[in-house]
Amino acid sequence: MPLRSSLTIFAYRMKRDKIIERIKNLAMSTLPAGSSLFLYGSQARGDARIGSDWDLLILLDKPKLEAGDYGVAYPFRELGWEIGEEINPSVYTRQQWASWSFLPYNKNVERDKIVLKG
Repeated sequence: MPLRSSLTIFAYRMKRDKIIERIKNLAMSTLPAGSSLFLYGSQARGDARIGSDWDLLILLDKPKLEAGDYGVAYPFRELGWEIGEEINPSVYTRQQWASWSFLPYNKNVERDKIVLKG
């Protein structure tokens, strides 16, 4: 592998680690108690390329989502705008997520996910 490619990969991984830290810190300060945050998709699998988006799964510990609950995703989108990255958070209750465990999408997320907030 040429030196330039190695340096580009190294720089990208450093940037990736910093973005993950920013997301974790934001989660700790904005998500309600009992919620969880996961990174999934190419960023979690380690096969992301420059320009790949950031897929986040937010699980809230409540029986049913209310209209205002979707607002927990906004700070993550805002962070993406601030740092020039596309961050795509999805919000569900734990019960909703568990009830869809048979779906291929959910199985893929479960296979790839990285816990950012437990």
